[in-house]
Amino acid sequence: MKRNKRHLTFIICLLLVVFFAVPSYSADKPIALEFGHIQNPGHALYIAPEQFKKLVEERSGGRVVVNIYPASQLGSAREMMEQVSMGTLDMTLADASDWASALNIPKLGVFNLPFLTDSLASQGKIIEEIIPAEAPAMLEGSGLRLLMTYSNGLRHPLIKSKPITRLEDIQGLKIRTPETKLYVDIWNCLGANTVTSAWSEAYTILQQGVADAVEADDVGLVSMNFQEVGRYMSKLGYLPQAYMVLINENKWNSIPEDLQKIITECALENQKQQIADRDAMGRDAEKTIEAAGVTINEIAPEERERMRAACQSIYDEYSKTYGLGELIAKMEAIK
Repeated sequence: MKRNKRHLTFIICLLLVVFFAVPSYSADKPIALEFGHIQNPGHALYIAPEQFKKLVEERSGGRVVVNIYPASQLGSAREMMEQVSMGTLDMTLADASDWASALNIPKLGVFNLPFLTDSLASQGKIIEEIIPAEAPAMLEGSGLRLLMTYSNGLRHPLIKSKPITRLEDIQGLKIRTPETKLYVDIWNCLGANTVTSAWSEAYTILQQGVADAVEADDVGLVSMNFQEVGRYMSKLGYLPQAYMVLINENKWNSIPEDLQKIITECALENQKQQIADRDAMGRDAEKTIEAAGVTINEIAPEERERMRAACQSIYDEYSKTYGLGELIAKMEAIK
């Protein structure tokens, strides 16, 4: 009798172990990925996560759902990066230099060096070939994992007072930038005075004259309607933006391997499509800016080279301090 009871107890315990060892997902309770970001409807970095959501949910047969919180619903970019680090948010996107600052991993900023490339085509190659090979090692120990990288195009200033056509035109210009060291350093090297703020405050800062200019990619400028308050856009293309989508590593490790594979495949497909779409979106945005009466001017190659030379101290920091000279040379060689 006692033996039978012990046998029954063993079976019950075994069943409990098996029950609780089975992954918690099911058709009724899928795995949820919570994805927050700051972008507004119409922006390239608003559209791409929506496409990622659709891919993942379709390919996983509903076993994974992606809940997206755009337009700073969960806070500023910096706040959401902190949330992902703490595990209270699963995923967010930010440019490499913002991640470098938030995670205190300065090396990550190397993918956003000023005047590193002058075209979306060469930036796309850096995203597809260089970043996946180099970034994971930089992220080791951070508790975060690279999932994919988007192109946010090249950044240009939009100015209320006068156009920028040469380096001297930047001297003394008050320009709003993100609260990120690299951006501030770049504009200081170029001779401007920076006004830092959250992205959500940038329109008011320009409108009220707190700054003479803002800077962003063309699609970003249109998504915030800066063409309503600016008069000139100078196509410096000074910063190629690589927006890294990072996921909390503990969250990632909690996902069954077969679903990790599906999510990874969807991420790479989404990345490739986003880079392909970005050029067309930029051209449309530029037309919208011009139609609003903003004068758009090109920058002569020799002036752009002068601006690049003015930022040499930033390159020296990444090359000498962080030992990334070889990586920089590899990226600069991509055409």
